[in-house]
Amino acid sequence: MKFDPNQHLHLGYYENNVDLEAVAYKIQNENKWVVFLDNEQDTTLVQKILDQYDYHEKYGYKIFTIDADDLSYEVGSKLLEEWLKTNNII
Repeated sequence: MKFDPNQHLHLGYYENNVDLEAVAYKIQNENKWVVFLDNEQDTTLVQKILDQYDYHEKYGYKIFTIDADDLSYEVGSKLLEEWLKTNNII
C-alpha cells in the first residue's frame, strides 16, 4: 500500500467533550483513503478498542477505509463520528 505524497486530510471530532483527530491518506492510483488514528494524541477514550486495529509506526492505528476519489473534511469527519458511535465511544 503506497500513499499519494500529495494527498492527505486531517479529520476531527470536537463535540460532547471529545477532542479526537485522525488523518486520511489517499492510496496512490486508487479511489481509496485509509484513515489512521494518531496515537500521539490522548487516546484514553478509545484505548479499550485499539488492540482490534493494525498499528503502523509511521501513521498510527488504521481504523477504517473510505472508497472515494476525492474526500472532503465534512464527509471524512462525519465518517469518523460514525466510527466513534459504532464503537460506543460517543
